[in-house]
Amino acid sequence: MNAFSQKLRVIYVQLANENIDDFTEMLIDYTKYRKNKFDMASDSDSKEQFFSNRKTVLRRWLNKGTTCTPDFQKSFYNYKLSKLHIKGNPLFVLSDFSKEDNLDYFEQQIEKYLKYQRRVQIRVDYKYIYSFSTHTQTINYYEILEWEKDSNGGTSILLERDGKQFRAKFQLLDNNIFITIYKNDTPLYMLFYDNQDNSSIYIAGMSMGYLESNNKVPMSKKVIFSKELLETKELEFMLNETEILSTIENRFNINLELFQVNHFVKYFNKLKNYSNFFKRLRDTSYKEFFYYRLAFSEFYALKELFKHISKQESYYIIDFQRAFLELIKTIESIGNIKLQVVMQLNEDSPFLKSSYRDLEIRSHFFNLYKKHKVETTIIFVIDSYEELNAHKKYLFSDMIEHNIEVRTILKKNIINDVNSLNFSFIYLQDNRDFVLADPIRDSKNVYKIYTNELTMDEYRTDYERFVEKSKIYELSIS
Repeated sequence: MNAFSQKLRVIYVQLANENIDDFTEMLIDYTKYRKNKFDMASDSDSKEQFFSNRKTVLRRWLNKGTTCTPDFQKSFYNYKLSKLHIKGNPLFVLSDFSKEDNLDYFEQQIEKYLKYQRRVQIRVDYKYIYSFSTHTQTINYYEILEWEKDSNGGTSILLERDGKQFRAKFQLLDNNIFITIYKNDTPLYMLFYDNQDNSSIYIAGMSMGYLESNNKVPMSKKVIFSKELLETKELEFMLNETEILSTIENRFNINLELFQVNHFVKYFNKLKNYSNFFKRLRDTSYKEFFYYRLAFSEFYALKELFKHISKQESYYIIDFQRAFLELIKTIESIGNIKLQVVMQLNEDSPFLKSSYRDLEIRSHFFNLYKKHKVETTIIFVIDSYEELNAHKKYLFSDMIEHNIEVRTILKKNIINDVNSLNFSFIYLQDNRDFVLADPIRDSKNVYKIYTNELTMDEYRTDYERFVEKSKIYELSIS
């Protein structure tokens, strides 16, 4: 059998897998069918006959052999075989079929083509997948070692991370890239959108899987698909714990009327993640920038506050005016309750100052009964009765006219028996109860808010001591 016939046999066996129909599709010139004026839309029998005739010729060539005929040479560039390529270069040119001593080259080209065909034809320039590890708090990446067509006609990729290899499934639909990585039989799903912007070396996407430390908790996070190795420091701006969402409330008991979710624990964890990230930024990129460092430190204080809330612990506040105004607005929302207030009557009292916020406090406080049916008692702690000048007496009278019970007590008569000379509370016997207090023995000049039963009981007991030793201020007193 001559070289040309041997080459046809190699194409038939290796490229067409000994399928005569596929072999015919590679070596049929449909332009001749059109020239014969067959109507492809209405005369399907004629097209089938045209195909059948060509198949008969090719079968004869395979069985009996032939030469590189003038007709083959004339039609070659109309054959599908001539359109096959490897990385943009033709698999074969016409001269490859006329040579007598290139059968080895011919077979090598087919072997290269088959290997190339097992590779993905789209976006093989992407070589790395980056993600943030919640377990190690570092940026990790998968390196793509190989792209292949799998046995089902789909695409698979071989990945390596930390010396371990993983198989993944790759799908592309309308520029939507879907990657499924199988780690210990647990799938990790990734989604990217590729607009084929060749000026960019990476695209960002989302992944969905499970927490590395707990495979029962679903998690989503940002990931990056890259053509090149990227600097880890830069990636921390995009891939970090603040970009991660985990469903810690992943079980719902149908026997419960409400979702049993501790919102403060959940969102404290998010604030903690932000705080950790800001700390890394402060210690790396912003070491010399006071503008940012101060803001990051303030955020840390906010995170600490929510840590206490998540544990139902007391927390402190420096701005008493803001806290007291919020207290009054809370009481307004509840309505029709009793409010007890103990306060030193000094220059820090919001009832003696005239800032906009102090005036707002007084307006809300004086209207608690009229608008919200709140019965209020306020016990003023004073150093002596001689300090009650006309201005203070007018304040007391104004409060009484607004249905506020005013009492007074000398500081020296009570200071050794109580925890605070400045505190407020309500007692509804439910989870709305609180005490806002400035503890005498606390070294910090701050107010603390308590919700634990033991401490609230102590302050309610203290309040009874105040009531016992104080006296009601009456309008008749001059």
